[in-house]
Amino acid sequence: MLKRRQLEFFTIIFATLMLLPTNLLAQEYLKTSHLYPQTTQADWIVSYSESYRENSAPYDLYEKITAFGDDETAIVNRMGSPKERFEWKVENRHEPEYMNTVVTLVYDGLVIELLESKYKTFVKRVYLSSCEINSVFQNYMCKPIATVINQLGKPTVRQNDELIYTLQHGDVGANPMRLGIANGEISWIYLRNYID
Repeated sequence: MLKRRQLEFFTIIFATLMLLPTNLLAQEYLKTSHLYPQTTQADWIVSYSESYRENSAPYDLYEKITAFGDDETAIVNRMGSPKERFEWKVENRHEPEYMNTVVTLVYDGLVIELLESKYKTFVKRVYLSSCEINSVFQNYMCKPIATVINQLGKPTVRQNDELIYTLQHGDVGANPMRLGIANGEISWIYLRNYID
């Protein structure tokens, strides 16, 4: 437990130090960092031999990351006004002269993070922790672990409190789709978009 807390602490400190030079308002970032599940599994993996690829059940679920809408207007039209909204700027690493905008929309049982670039808005992260929100994710939320594994296949990594499906994106890398476990059922789903 101490190791996990130390990892969380150093992750927050490192992320804050890395983001400050890009004119990111660190306090806005820190206001949202607690909204997502805290585990020892990183959001990015360079490669993993057992990753799922396109046309697999886990990849199909991952591609539902835009199920609530693909930009802020569409999400608000579907879900209503968020309980909280956070916004800050980050440098565009491909075009440093442009700043991207990160927007986090917080609902009861749902957090959606958007990345607005010069050309397009991306859904960056979705964290769902409510079984009551009507979406495609209800096929998995609050369902027994065995049922979900039957639907998605064997997880890449299985922990006591989490199923992790690693998703490969061509030759550039992989990222995990994480499903939390509580009382033998899926209690949350965390998706993070692979954005270069």
